[in-house]
Amino acid sequence: MELVITATARDGAGVARAEDGRVIFVEGGLPGEVVRARVDHMDRRWARAQIVQMLEPSPHRVDVSCNHRTAGCGGCDLLHVAKDHQTAMKLSMVVDQLERSEVLAPDPEFHALINDEGRTTVQVGVIGGRAAYRIAGSNELVVPEDCSAVDPILEELLVEGRFGDASGATLRVGARTGERLVLVDGDTAELTVPSDVLKVSKAELAGGKRAWIHEEAGGRRWRVSARSFFQNRPAAVDALVQIVQQMVSDYGSDGPMIDAFAGVGIFAGTVGVDRPVTAVERSADSLADARINLADSGARIVGSSVESWRATPAATVLADPARAGLGHASVKALLGSQPDLLILISCDHSSFARDAALLAVAGLTLTRLIIVDLFPDTSHVETVGAFLRT
Repeated sequence: MELVITATARDGAGVARAEDGRVIFVEGGLPGEVVRARVDHMDRRWARAQIVQMLEPSPHRVDVSCNHRTAGCGGCDLLHVAKDHQTAMKLSMVVDQLERSEVLAPDPEFHALINDEGRTTVQVGVIGGRAAYRIAGSNELVVPEDCSAVDPILEELLVEGRFGDASGATLRVGARTGERLVLVDGDTAELTVPSDVLKVSKAELAGGKRAWIHEEAGGRRWRVSARSFFQNRPAAVDALVQIVQQMVSDYGSDGPMIDAFAGVGIFAGTVGVDRPVTAVERSADSLADARINLADSGARIVGSSVESWRATPAATVLADPARAGLGHASVKALLGSQPDLLILISCDHSSFARDAALLAVAGLTLTRLIIVDLFPDTSHVETVGAFLRT
């Protein structure tokens, strides 16, 4: 069918309407474009489609520079969009979600990364012993011969490593320490990687073995275990620590702080220095790292899910949940601390908007909104909001 793209969806797809009024999400479509598209998924009120012919392109469309993306690689889904327009797209996507959730918000600010060398953790499939990215919307794989989206010392592992009979692997490096780790679901004896790379299998971790690397970011050094969450590049940690520190300085006080979904202790070990801090985390691997990383800080570390945690009074609450966001239970738990300032860090703008609405109902006002470009050339962003009690 022939379609006119009128808007951008939350996942970066173009939005159009068919003649029967059905919403069509067009992969890779940009507002203002006229395309001929093939529907490949149909629902009662909406459908998804692929462009088969570009009839009238957007002035913001550029040639895709990556052969792997044109071959179907599911990463870097905004390579067809000019760099300067990617910023406008990402801002509009966040604002649209907040408007849909009826959240009053200030004008968003955009923060680009500084000294970024690319991703430092990737999860890959394995085909013929080689690391491979998944093709968008399928389980098929494409083997990269190079990848400018990752840090150079990770790219070497990605392209030159051989992973035996494993079906998948996690590749993780410390860009600023040079340390590297490979986690596979197969036999580590079959791996062919440089001698400096730490090799570990899922079976070994399940049996009690520990494996980690170190990274330097946010002004200090961190231990990061094979299965612990860490931001996808050190420049991301630098940016988030700077932004959160500024928000606390501008809107917070010197009272106790809660670092919820604390991970390996990033915010407790930076923003929380020189104040009473409670770090709440449920992952056993991240907890082990946090106890090492925060050993000299005096932080209280609680091994618990946030929704099950018994709140303690705090002037400031920081929350950096997984993609699913907070939800009712975690919002209720965190508000039990009765903070004057709550800072929400989210890697999904849809869940951020939903949680912002829950916080608004509870009497907190979204006072500052910063969109951080943690995932360049993709439709993903990190959203940071400062919520003040009114």
